[in-house]
Amino acid sequence: MVRNNNYQNMQFGLEQRKVELLEQESTIKLEKLKAEAARERLHIAKEQVQLKTDILQQRAQLLREGVPQDEINSALPVPEHSDDS
Repeated sequence: MVRNNNYQNMQFGLEQRKVELLEQESTIKLEKLKAEAARERLHIAKEQVQLKTDILQQRAQLLREGVPQDEINSALPVPEHSDDS
């Protein structure tokens, strides 16, 4: 009878440890997904800044070439930066 109780206690301890490890695994996976999402947001922000930079450089070049400002404004509007954070 004592041996059976010891076995059950050991089995319960193992099951409890298994649950703890599964919880840790879930937490780690969630943190990984959060980090990947943050990295993707940074990548998107970088791309937005690069696009705006390219457009501003093109606008400056057109101004140097004598294209009127109103034509530049209608042909190459500067994108607004949206911050959805």
